[in-house]
Amino acid sequence: MSSRRLSALLALAGALAAVPSSAATLPRLAGKDVRTGKFVALSHYVGKPVFVNFWGSWCEGCKTEARELASFEKAHRRQLAFIGVDTMDSRAGAKEFYARYDADYPSIWDPRGLIAGAWTLGTPTTLVFDRKHRFVMKIEGPATRAQLNAALNRATRP
Repeated sequence: MSSRRLSALLALAGALAAVPSSAATLPRLAGKDVRTGKFVALSHYVGKPVFVNFWGSWCEGCKTEARELASFEKAHRRQLAFIGVDTMDSRAGAKEFYARYDADYPSIWDPRGLIAGAWTLGTPTTLVFDRKHRFVMKIEGPATRAQLNAALNRATRP
C-alpha cells in the first residue's frame, strides 16, 4: 500500500472516530432559518417524521438532488416535515439555491459546519427520523425518489 493511500485511510479513520457515538453529545438540530431568521428545530415537528437534509449551494451532489427533494417535500407535506441544514455557505448562495430549485422548506444556517460536522461525513446527506424523532436511517449522496419513498415507509411504520 502506498504511503498516500495509508495517509488517506488514517485520516478517514480519524474522522470516523471523531463522530460522536451518543446522541447526547450531538448538537441539536436547531438554529435560525437561512432565509427568514426564524428559529427552526426538529422538536417543532411533534408527531411527524422529519427528514433533515445537509446541503450547501456549492455542493454538486446537492444540486443534483435539489429538485427531487423540493418535489418530494411538497408531495408529502402533510405526512412529514422537512428541514435543511445549509452548511459552509453564504446567505446569498443559499437564497439563490432556494430560488433556483423551487425549495421552500426551512434550512438551519450552519456557516461554520458545526452541526453538519457532528451529524454527517459530508454533503449531501439526509437523516430520517420517525414520529418520535428516533433516528431511522441515513441517505448519503444525492437522494433519489426511490430512496426517499423507502425512507418515508420506514419512518411511518407503526
